[in-house]
Amino acid sequence: MKRIFRRRRRWLPAPCHLCSRDTTVPHGLCPACEREWRALTGRPRCPGCGLLMPGADGEEAMPCGACRRRPRAFDAAIVAVDLEASARHLVHRLKYHHDFSVLSLLSDTLLQAVRDTQAPPWPQALVPMPVHPARRRRRGFNQAQLLARELGRALGIPVCDRAVRRVRDTGSLTALDAAARRRALRGAFEADGPLPARVAIVDDVLTTGASAEALTVALRRAGAEQVSVWTVARTP
Repeated sequence: MKRIFRRRRRWLPAPCHLCSRDTTVPHGLCPACEREWRALTGRPRCPGCGLLMPGADGEEAMPCGACRRRPRAFDAAIVAVDLEASARHLVHRLKYHHDFSVLSLLSDTLLQAVRDTQAPPWPQALVPMPVHPARRRRRGFNQAQLLARELGRALGIPVCDRAVRRVRDTGSLTALDAAARRRALRGAFEADGPLPARVAIVDDVLTTGASAEALTVALRRAGAEQVSVWTVARTP
């Protein structure tokens, strides 16, 4: 009788996402880069905007001065890492180079930050930061939607990726300060209600928070009462 041998599933060597050395790590980081990447996580951050705050890793940070002076429209922000060299490299590979091999690492890093920062009950829905249809056509996808689907699958939370629309193409906001961004984004989003009471906005990068605040206003008009923001990275 012929014996049938089942081959064990193995990860084939692939370049490390950060240093390009070969690795068999499923997430695509060699051991050295894995240690460096994990060292960037778990740091104390402002609960209102995710800004990195001084203190020991694992300590709960107090709100930053900006959030004490002007509370945000959203209730809380969870950020995994700062948008520095390694994080910027990974986010840009996904966002601008269509390299979906980094999606698992980015989503799992954000997932761990969520689990470390927030206890259940989880939000009742995840809302990816919407992009204008014209930009979506140019890029071919919405990276926030991809991240939200990964998080929703891991946490058992539905993703409302059609509940909100970006109705104005504001163009690039990179050169604008926080106040100018808020003015440019006023009325940029429309949401179809009713939405559940607890929702989380998912995005790749939090900069000034102006986009998240404008989206929060639209979500509250559609029935959301508690809005948090979950992002992979934040500009320092």
